[in-house]
Amino acid sequence: MTTPPSVPPAAGGPGEPPFMSLRTLLILLVGFVFGVVSGFLTFLAYRNVAGAVLAGLGTAGAAIAVLNGLIG
Repeated sequence: MTTPPSVPPAAGGPGEPPFMSLRTLLILLVGFVFGVVSGFLTFLAYRNVAGAVLAGLGTAGAAIAVLNGLIG
């Protein structure tokens, strides 16, 4: 009689911690949304893609920094 091959444990099993905490996910998601909205509004105002991207990145970075301090 042969033994069946061992199956490796599934990712995200009971002993493995999550890849990202819920707090981190929330902060990054809200920062991303703020950045997209800011970039879109900047593009509508000035019709400049490069300026809109820079505005969105700056807003996302600032929002992530502020939210990191606020959400504890």
